[in-house]
Amino acid sequence: MSGIEDQHEIDELRKRLYARGTEPSKTQRHELSNEPIEVSRNWGVATAPLSATSPAEQTLPEKPRRYRKIVLIGSLAIFTLVAGLSGAYYYFGKNHISADNIAFTVAGNTNVSGGETISFQIGVTNQNTVAIEGATLIVKYPEGTRSVTEPVKDLFEERIDVGTLNPGEAKNIQLQVAVYGKENHQADINATLEYRIIGSDGTFYKDATPLHFQIVSSPIILQVSSVRRVSAGQPIEITLTAKSNTNKVLKDVLISAKYPPGFAFKNATPAPIYNQDVWKIDELQPEETETININGSITGLTSEGLVIDFSAGAAKTDNQFFVGSLLADARVEFVLEQPFIAVDLDIAGDKDGSVVIEQGKTSVVQVGIKNTLDESVYDMVVEVVPSGSALSASSIQSRQGFYDSNKGLVRWDVSNTPDFKQVLPGQERRLSFTIDPQETDSTASFNIAVNVYAKRVADASAQQQLVGTVTAEARYASKAAIATKVAHASGPVPPKVGQKTTYLVTLSASGGANNLTNTVISTSLPSYVDWNNEYQGSGNVTYNPVSRQVEWAIGDMNGGITKELTFSVGFLPSISQVGINPILVNDQTLTATDRFTNTPVTTTVGGVTTELSTGFQAGNGTVMQ
Repeated sequence: MSGIEDQHEIDELRKRLYARGTEPSKTQRHELSNEPIEVSRNWGVATAPLSATSPAEQTLPEKPRRYRKIVLIGSLAIFTLVAGLSGAYYYFGKNHISADNIAFTVAGNTNVSGGETISFQIGVTNQNTVAIEGATLIVKYPEGTRSVTEPVKDLFEERIDVGTLNPGEAKNIQLQVAVYGKENHQADINATLEYRIIGSDGTFYKDATPLHFQIVSSPIILQVSSVRRVSAGQPIEITLTAKSNTNKVLKDVLISAKYPPGFAFKNATPAPIYNQDVWKIDELQPEETETININGSITGLTSEGLVIDFSAGAAKTDNQFFVGSLLADARVEFVLEQPFIAVDLDIAGDKDGSVVIEQGKTSVVQVGIKNTLDESVYDMVVEVVPSGSALSASSIQSRQGFYDSNKGLVRWDVSNTPDFKQVLPGQERRLSFTIDPQETDSTASFNIAVNVYAKRVADASAQQQLVGTVTAEARYASKAAIATKVAHASGPVPPKVGQKTTYLVTLSASGGANNLTNTVISTSLPSYVDWNNEYQGSGNVTYNPVSRQVEWAIGDMNGGITKELTFSVGFLPSISQVGINPILVNDQTLTATDRFTNTPVTTTVGGVTTELSTGFQAGNGTVMQ
């Protein structure tokens, strides 16, 4: 259409719009009604027409708006794609941090001697493009590892701060520790790196390949020797030898024994420092040897095997009596068998095997031998070997057996005991001799070892064999003594009724041959005697005014030493005491423990009267009127 025609139509429209007298078009109006209209209850489904209105007046339901789901699904897909791309960029890009990019190694000596220092190096290199921070080394050591710096301590796990490692930065940590173990023992040193990454609160770990090392030699060698087949109850001696295997001086070597349930410890030389199973070698020079002899006996079932284990090493830093770092170990095995001959030993009526005898007392020793086999034994010989500080060449007296002072033994054989020619099954023989101890300054004792030999066949060419043995020990206990004396201090002598006399009482305690510990003398005062609370002497003195008990705690006393206490008491005689010597101090009792025999010592003496010891005529303690 041309532009002229368009303009013509516009002009015609303007005329109709502004013309006067034109009737306005009528608008259709709808009236309100009370007529009920059915409404659909299913809002999501299009319904049939609701009324009879015209199609033009019906309202059609809207179609579901599915575009919203499409938008949501699309947004999630875009978010996932972006997150994946970001993670891939982070993992494969320049900010990637991986444990594989951390070089972590432990290097050091693989062969070392027990008790020696092992040096090793832990290397950490950060090959990531970003720094790691808070890095800490966790080093775990094998059992028996110790520090080489003072104070020495046992090491189990050590944490070492490394700090921050920048990209490309490497750190090397040098460490030294002392490792212990027996020869050919293998062990590991493990290391773990603990670290964090920038912008993360998580903690990450990486383990290094452990450092494997072997202890090629031990600085000390333990050797143990003893009989292997023993009879139940038979005394045995175990010899343990500790030998230096290094060119260095070994100090404070602890040796520990682990006995089986059937082993009964008797004694050892040197004596244990703790219980019956711990010894200490203060110093062991290169190539030097220390020997420990252990005596005891084993009981159990026939053919039963028993084992004693020994270990040597350094003591734990928190327990000086326990081997914490092992250097060497050894063991001895025993097999119990039926005894050929049962031997029992009786010293002064005691068969315990460890007897305590009163100081200076003569003892009778009896030996019993019984054939326990189902067959006879022949040409029996019994040798008794006495020894000890309490014995001299003239101490042994035997009527039947022959005492050979040159060899230091008493011997019974067929020549002096004809019934030793044959001992039938179940038969018993009894032997005896006496021991008269010599005077010694302290710790007097003696040991008795009995060895029995016999043949199991009646053949002159057959060799004798050891078929029974037993040992016992006797120790002489201290015989403590108390002495008293009374001196005049003031007042009339003899004492007079109604007039007070003051006396000085002196108690003397003598400890005998052995050292004593926890020595105490106890006594009491009669009701008519006053305690003046004046005393002089060693130890502590206490007085109980209610019980009127006086206790003098002397403490430790060495053998042969005498200690004294002097205290003052007052006596006011009563007329009922005229003509008698009243008691000033009641009976005194000394109690102590003998350090050598570990037995109690008790001595009691009678009361002290008013009779003065010196300086006055006899009868000076009789009360006068």
